[in-house]
Amino acid sequence: MFKNKFHILSLVVALIMGILLIIAQIPSTKVAPKNLPLAIVDTDNTVVTKNIVKQLTSVTSTGGKNATTIKWSKINSEKDLRNDMDHQKYYGALIIDKSFSKDITNLPMPNAKKPEMRIIINQAKNATVATSVQNVLSTMTNKVGQNISNQVITKSQMMNVNISPETEKTLLNPINVTTKTVHSTKDRPTASSSFFQPIWMGALLGTVMMLLAQKGFEDRNKGAKLSSKLIEIGVIIVIALVSGFISTIGAQEILGYSYSSFVTVVFFASLASLAFQLLMFGVELWIGMAGIPVFALLMLFSMPIVNLAPEMLTSFYSNWVMPWLPMRFLLDGMKSIVYYDYSFWNGNTQSLLWVVLIGITLVISSVFKSNKKAQVKAN
Repeated sequence: MFKNKFHILSLVVALIMGILLIIAQIPSTKVAPKNLPLAIVDTDNTVVTKNIVKQLTSVTSTGGKNATTIKWSKINSEKDLRNDMDHQKYYGALIIDKSFSKDITNLPMPNAKKPEMRIIINQAKNATVATSVQNVLSTMTNKVGQNISNQVITKSQMMNVNISPETEKTLLNPINVTTKTVHSTKDRPTASSSFFQPIWMGALLGTVMMLLAQKGFEDRNKGAKLSSKLIEIGVIIVIALVSGFISTIGAQEILGYSYSSFVTVVFFASLASLAFQLLMFGVELWIGMAGIPVFALLMLFSMPIVNLAPEMLTSFYSNWVMPWLPMRFLLDGMKSIVYYDYSFWNGNTQSLLWVVLIGITLVISSVFKSNKKAQVKAN
């Protein structure tokens, strides 16, 4: 069986691919968010609520051995919090409503109004983390409620005041907690990430076809080569526009997603396609067909990483891997446009334009690459 070298090669390839697939899963195993950004707003701003804020913000970790750590920020107003949520600064927040202290004092009274707290969840920032944040904040509000019940009961006993059955029932759940989700992904959970694979694989296959198409023109002079490369860049621009339009239409018609700004989504998807095609084509012009597995493996290794929240990555991946993944600009930018109503021009647009510039540089500079086949013919 193993006398044929292709049998041995197939075994080696299978083993290598198996190992690579396992390695690709490393970033997503045994992950727990670290320094998870949460916010708290105290609109009552009394001695009682300040103590509650102090108690809540003293909780900086939750969970067992592989604990989630929390980074709290105190926000001055709900308006500032909404602005920060719109700019994707926090996964969730707690709001202590006005008259919270007064309502605690009145709890022993008949028909007393319960003090209120609100949980705000920024779901589109990362849906998986948002669910965990909601559970964490709910647990915290329950503990605050238990402390308030104990304080009211203790105070009543010290004053020899009998607690009515109605008050006892109220003290079982003394705080009225409401949860609100902002930037929801409920009806379109993959409305932004659905662009990644079609655009990336479309760019890879398209550039392979272009690389094969220009094989017969390798022995031309530099002027003709430069003219050919400019034409190819023009063709890539047209392909990118078509790819962006078709991807967006496909997401609407096949996946049933709707976008508040269809044109913005189309142009951003087109820009991402243009950036990926130029980068891939430029690399392939320099190293040939060896560039194909490079970009295929890049997609394989990046998928587990880009789907995780940055706080779930190790310092190595967050500092040295994530910033250099070109598909991150597509995913982050599309998320900002789809869920946060960003305009076409944003930070990720600028990053994709840098990728475009790098791709164009690689394509144009390949004109000056020495052609060994042409040199052989000349000799």
